[in-house]
Amino acid sequence: MTERENSDARPLPEPASEVIGTLFANREAEEACRFLLERRLNPPTMAEWVAHSQRVFGKANVQTQRRLREVRDHFIVTSYRRQGDGEWVYKLDGWSSTPVTDKGARISPKLQAEVYTVKGRFCAMCGAGPEDGKLQIDHIIPRSWGGKNELANLEPLCQLHNNGKKAFFASLNPYGDVLAAALNGPNPWERIGELLKAFAERDEQTPVELIELVAKDTHKGDPLKRLRELRFVLGWDIVSHRFKEAGITQVTYELRSWQPWPPEGAPEAVKAYERKRKSRKAAQNEGGDE
Repeated sequence: MTERENSDARPLPEPASEVIGTLFANREAEEACRFLLERRLNPPTMAEWVAHSQRVFGKANVQTQRRLREVRDHFIVTSYRRQGDGEWVYKLDGWSSTPVTDKGARISPKLQAEVYTVKGRFCAMCGAGPEDGKLQIDHIIPRSWGGKNELANLEPLCQLHNNGKKAFFASLNPYGDVLAAALNGPNPWERIGELLKAFAERDEQTPVELIELVAKDTHKGDPLKRLRELRFVLGWDIVSHRFKEAGITQVTYELRSWQPWPPEGAPEAVKAYERKRKSRKAAQNEGGDE
């Protein structure tokens, strides 16, 4: 089976989609992807890409040709000789079935040492150490969803849990575009909110496990509390649904309407609401003591 036959069946993003910006750390590679998407019906030559990059960035160098090939980290790009003049052209055919996160991102020895030094030589899921088996460094947010090759996005996992996580995340690939957009939000309220909005625009309900995934709350964080705050503090209309599928209770959330993000940011709006609530409660308690 060819890579094209085995490709990810997700719809391709529009050339102007914000999702593309989450996939590539390099602006020139991001532009190369947008260029190939724009030229899908008229695939460009390498020379056309170099000329386009020079117009956009004001220069082109030896790396420019490589940036076009880097699009293959996430997409199938087929090169073939064009009929007529025999020039080689590059056509973007679909999402890659083996994105860079599955092929293994290049993590330098220095960064590997930093991960083990700062985060320990134990599996972040089960606590297994080197004596229990080989540890692997995993991207917390997959690179295909916009995760970066940096300390904050890396952690040690044992081989068992690393393989299990890859299988779980692969099952979520149909939602990869909306997850990529949501995961890059600055706080849990906006990450959850943008996920809900993306599903609403697709006329679908949001599975609760995806809300928990994008929230990325730690310690005292509670994704369901963030949902309540979106409803009661920020005024969003969110309805929960419960149903059974194969005997298992499933929970989804339907976003019916939403408000613009407050100019001071969602965290500050929630803090201000809590301060007012506590002030009212204190005033009521003082009134009851009289």
